[in-house]
Parts: sequence; structure tokens; C-alpha cells
Amino acid sequence: MKRKQKLHLLLGLVLVGALAATAAIAFWAVESSRTSRFETQALRAAEAGDWDAAYAYAEKAEAEGAMNASSAVSYKRAEAALKEGNFAEAEQIFASIGAYRDAKDRVKECRYRIAVALEGAGDFEGARDAFWALVPYGDSQDRYNACCYRIATDLQESGNLEDAFEAFSELIPYADSEERAKAIAVEITGQSNPEEALSTMIGATEEQEAKKEELRELRASMQTGRIAAGKAHIVVLFSDGHAEAVGDNNAGQCDVSGFSNLKAVAAGYRHSLGLKSDGTVVAAGDNAYGQCDVGTWTNVKTVVCGAFDSYGVREDGTLLHAGFFSYDFSGWTDLASIAVSETGAVGVRADGTLLSTRAADRFPGSGFADAALTNGTAFALKADGTVRGANDALSSWTEVAVIRNSATVLVGIRLDGSILAHALMPGSERFLEALQKETDVSEIALAGTFALIRHRDGRLSACGDVPAQIAEFLKNVPSV
Repeated sequence: MKRKQKLHLLLGLVLVGALAATAAIAFWAVESSRTSRFETQALRAAEAGDWDAAYAYAEKAEAEGAMNASSAVSYKRAEAALKEGNFAEAEQIFASIGAYRDAKDRVKECRYRIAVALEGAGDFEGARDAFWALVPYGDSQDRYNACCYRIATDLQESGNLEDAFEAFSELIPYADSEERAKAIAVEITGQSNPEEALSTMIGATEEQEAKKEELRELRASMQTGRIAAGKAHIVVLFSDGHAEAVGDNNAGQCDVSGFSNLKAVAAGYRHSLGLKSDGTVVAAGDNAYGQCDVGTWTNVKTVVCGAFDSYGVREDGTLLHAGFFSYDFSGWTDLASIAVSETGAVGVRADGTLLSTRAADRFPGSGFADAALTNGTAFALKADGTVRGANDALSSWTEVAVIRNSATVLVGIRLDGSILAHALMPGSERFLEALQKETDVSEIALAGTFALIRHRDGRLSACGDVPAQIAEFLKNVPSV
């Protein structure tokens, strides 16, 4: 081909390409203008409050490629509901559009306004629970304290002194709660010295403080995370940093042979975690909800498993989460430990206060050292070794160093290494009897109907309905 012919061919190709590009741009411009027109009409209808028309235009816009048109209309509708004072409606709409713009933050704003409205209406218990569920959003903690203070004042004025004392003592140092608690303590104990009366009531005598210190030292010396139990499998950490797992392996939850340099293990329904010495985390087993997506975690000091979730407390006290449970943990800071269930979590802060994902799991005040959580009930361990919970039977528990639970039982390991046990479901009597026979206990891992126990000398044992494969493993590995 001659040089002149080649040049003509090249110019022709360039011209064809330019015409094609021009056509594409023109087509995009037409389609974009159609989409833009529908979006504009949708938003105009939304501004006028004609929601049916707004959503109809949004559907047309989305058919042309504007994927967030309906969310934009819903956002406008939620804002209108919020402006009209329909906070619950606004909350539902904001929640329905998920990650669109700042919808998640607007959900919290709606809940905050609901709490403020309850407080203004004099429903202090409702407002208290609503504000607690929002902590640490805005000034929710302060508003929560104010509601608790009002409730405590009402209890005192009605003559319910013991409950009033409890309420004020849990609020210290808020406002004049300490002075109020001292006055009530004097009235209850008959002691003339307010300081001594308060010490007697809250357990701050020299003898009681010495017991607290003994409990603190025991908790600090306990090596937790050496054993773990899932639904029907266990994980055991050995002194050389490797782990072994045995039991049900239908999702690969026992495939931990590659785990090394570990300092703790944890187990969920059908997955296992290993915390490495460098603060990273490894996982094995079911990942249906992303519970094993922990490969990017760093600087972790504690790992815990829910049934379908994984949690990690970092060295700086912040929380990491992967899995099924949907909750914004961004405000959970300064954590020392965490207790979890399938549908919630309770965090123990370094200052002895608690955080919870549900208002029903609320324990106000400070001085807490540990927590346990089932799907229906929360329990909290005070630094003095007593346990808080809905059941009066726990009022007799003393000198408890840690608490743990499964769906069926709550247990407390005492200073002397004995076990206290309480049934959370009927039919657990034999299991409770077996637990209470264990001695010199250092750590316990509970599954639904059995427990794996590590004793202070490293010996392993199990009780309850122990699966045969696990029982055989323990015969061959009697200690760690």
C-alpha cells in the first residue's frame, strides 16, 4: 500500500472513531438529561409533600440509572417527619435507607429526640432507658444521669430508702448523689457518722477493701482464653502457642492446626478464633456472616465469640466486630473486656462502668469488674465479688472473681477456686450439681449442656453432657 493510501485510511479510522465517540456522548447526554429530569421531578414532588408522585418519579429515574433516587426521596420524607415531630416515623424511614448519606446518624438523632420527649413528659424510666441505649451519643450520658437522679429522688420522697440509696450510690459522683446517699445510709444504719454509714452500706470498710484487692489480684493472675467451647466443639491452647480443637467439625471449626504463636483462643457456634502474640487474629470455620473476616485486625488484646460473631478488644480499648449482629460500636472505647450473646453485648470499661447494646441490659454506676450475657438476661460482677442480675438467688453470691455463662447456666469462679452455679433454663439440675463439685478452678468454658474446665495446676476436666469425642480427647490430654 502506498504511503498516500495509508494516510487516507488512518484519517478515515480517526474520523469514524470521532463520530462514534460523539454519538456516545450525545446518547449519554440524552439519557443523563432524562435521568436528571426524573430526579428533579422526584425531589420537587418530595418538597411539595406529594410522596406518591415523588416515589413514582424516583422509580423512573432509577430505571434510567439513578440508583439512589428513592433513597433521596425517603431522606426528604424522613426530614419532613422529623420537622413535624413524628420522631418514630422519621427513625423508621432513616433506618430503611441504611448507608445513604448520614442516615445512620439521623437515626440516632431521632432516638435522641424521642428520649428528650419522654423526659419532658415525665416518663423518667422510659427516658432513662432510651438515653442509655444511645450512650455515648451527644450528651446522652448526662441526660441518662439526670433521669436516674430524678428517679432516685422520687424513691427517697416516697420512703423507699433502700432502693433510693442504691440509686444514689450508683450515681456517685453525679450532682449531690454522694451527700444524699450518706444521709440515707445514716437513716438506715443508725450510725451517726455519715462516712462510716456509707462505707458500711457500699462495702468500703477496711476488711471489704482488702477482699476487693484480693479479688483484683486473682483476676489479674488468671490466664483466660486458654480454653474455649462452641456449640459442640472445644479449642485448647498449649504452652508452646499451638492450639488443638476437637468435636463437631462440619464447618471446619476444628481446623486450627495451622494456628501458631497464640496467646488466646475463642469459639463460636461453628467457628474458632486464635489471638496471636503479635496482636493479630486468625480464624477457622463457618463464615456465612463474615465472622471469620478478621485477617486485618491488629493490636488486639482480647478475643470473644458470639454464636455468629467475632469481637476483639484492642490495646487502646476500642472494639472490633465481624459477623451477624448489626450495631454501631464506634463509641465503645476504654474497654477492658466484653461479654456477648447472639443478639447483644455488654462492655466493661477500664473505669468500672458498663456499656450495653440494649437498654434492658443496663447496669448504672461504676465498680464493675466483669459481665455475662444471654439472649434474655445480663449479669454484672461488682469489684467486691457480688453479682447483679434479675434473679434474687444471686444476692447470696460472694467472693466471686469472674462470671461466665451459656444459654443454660451462669457460673461464678470464687476466690477459693470453687464454683457457684445458677440455672438459666429448667432441667439443668444435674449439670449444676456436677459444676459445683469442681475445685481449684482457674478457667471455665461453657457450651449449652457441658463445660470444659482448666484447673489451677493445668489439669483439664469436663462435666455435663460431654460429647464422646471430647471426652476421649481429655483422656489423652489431661493437662495443659
